Amino acid sequence: MSRKTVIHLFITLGVVLLYVPFLGSFHLFDWDEINFAEAAREMLISGDWSRVQIAFEPFWEKPPLFIWLQALFMKIFGINEFAARLPNAIAGIASLNIFYHIGKKHVGHFFGLFFILAYAGSLAPALYFKTGIIDPVFNLFIFLSIYQWFLAELELGRQNNARIHYLLSGLFAGLAFLTKGPVALLVACTVALIRLFSGGKNAWPGWANIGIAFTTLMLTLGIWLGFETYRHGTWFLTEFLQYQVVLVQGQIEWHNQPWYYHFLVLFFLCAPASVMALPHLFKNPESSTGNESILFSYMRSLFWTVLIIFSIVTTKIIHYSSLCWIPLAFMAGYTLHAGYTKRMVVSRWLSLPVFLSLVPLAAFFTIAPYLLTVENRDILTPLLNKDFFTTRLLLSGNIWGGWEGIPALIFLCFVLIWIFQFAMGIVRHAIPLFWAVLLFGQYLYIFILPKAEKQLQGEVISAIQHETLQDQNIVEAWDYKTFAILFYGNAQPNQFKGKWSETAKKEFPAESAPNYTARKHWITENHISNPVRLITRCDYKVDTLFQKKFRKKTDAGAYYIWEKINPLKPIY
Repeated sequence: MSRKTVIHLFITLGVVLLYVPFLGSFHLFDWDEINFAEAAREMLISGDWSRVQIAFEPFWEKPPLFIWLQALFMKIFGINEFAARLPNAIAGIASLNIFYHIGKKHVGHFFGLFFILAYAGSLAPALYFKTGIIDPVFNLFIFLSIYQWFLAELELGRQNNARIHYLLSGLFAGLAFLTKGPVALLVACTVALIRLFSGGKNAWPGWANIGIAFTTLMLTLGIWLGFETYRHGTWFLTEFLQYQVVLVQGQIEWHNQPWYYHFLVLFFLCAPASVMALPHLFKNPESSTGNESILFSYMRSLFWTVLIIFSIVTTKIIHYSSLCWIPLAFMAGYTLHAGYTKRMVVSRWLSLPVFLSLVPLAAFFTIAPYLLTVENRDILTPLLNKDFFTTRLLLSGNIWGGWEGIPALIFLCFVLIWIFQFAMGIVRHAIPLFWAVLLFGQYLYIFILPKAEKQLQGEVISAIQHETLQDQNIVEAWDYKTFAILFYGNAQPNQFKGKWSETAKKEFPAESAPNYTARKHWITENHISNPVRLITRCDYKVDTLFQKKFRKKTDAGAYYIWEKINPLKPIY
């Protein structure tokens, strides 16, 4: 067995231990995690693998590839949190092995290891592959597409045939499209164009190679688009593309954020890689030459392309800029490698942004569990009394013991000691800092996130599961959006067939799931023999008409459970 194979086996084992345990230790988070898992559950139940569905109606916001992966693992491991998050854990195993391979091939063995450490040892990336959202798989595919384009340029520079790399670039770009949509082509084509205008004659692939990449791309898209169009016509595809336009135009108000939003997200959530990458964000390091320098140019182009696109687009969510984490980790890994091998002197001034990015977060996780204990809630109450829902959300239940902040306090002390030693020149590299952040991320996932999930949605999900277990109960959410009703309520197709379906599209034309919306209104407006339970937020403004139909049954943390009054049984 070769040394390279042994190293990859050790990396795989380490990543499995890092990302697979505890995947199913707490509920999926509303909205994104439950949304995608519910689509996978419905794919299994309905047997329709060509269309993504929510409430057993077409859901055109996302393509199906990631949902296919979740549905496949649910078929193997059951419909649960572990299966929903497992695709990303596997993507993590593949990603870190690929990072090492790229680093070793183009720079050296130790750089490959530092590339891995810079990614896995940064705050959000440490948790990223243990989620059930689409982006980790998408980022892997789009990165592979761009990397193959880079390899093709190298082959052209050696006067070699590069067709296989253009073929693979088109394949991975197509898989990225099938994972998240047209943004894959926008990012990949922009990076290729930047390199075309800045990279000289070898960056021009030639029309034949462009044709190979395009043909492979279209054949890959045909796996889904062709079959879907053949079965159902162009309606689904049209709605899907129109929704992408809505996202770009920022017409979803609660998605809109200021232009600098992703700069802040990257600075804080990708620390310390975001700090250690600073020396290389605008120019290649002087020590990089040849292929290494070209790879640097690709990485920097990828970073700025993603950051600028999603800063211009009004629609902004935290994970939209997560593709930037890969080039940031690459550049941070180079800083680690250069400092370790003494190829460059790492500026002591970097200790300041490390302080600004990590210390507030460490302090927050040190203090928050203490303040959320029953004994200390009086400290928080004056700060939250203007928002009734948030107050109930954070101050209900007896979940926190206060001790949960002790590991964060240890981490805070370590960071402060490292900053002092680095600023004074006692320590000249950041390797221990990244290891500390990696362990801190595992602490967050094992000890903080399960309790945070229980605090934020545990009681309402338990209420949903309890009420739907009762025979004949109809359970719905009212005046707030949630996918937990469907996933944790184990919704079945026959629940969504009824008289309301005849006029659903006419009455609710703007709704993405008009039949589901019509059903909710039907069970509130008409007499139903089955017991009806509505779940609302505690700050829902109840009017007289609602009070005539429903009475509060119980509390579920920051939510209320209402039961419908049977008009045939007067209340005394």
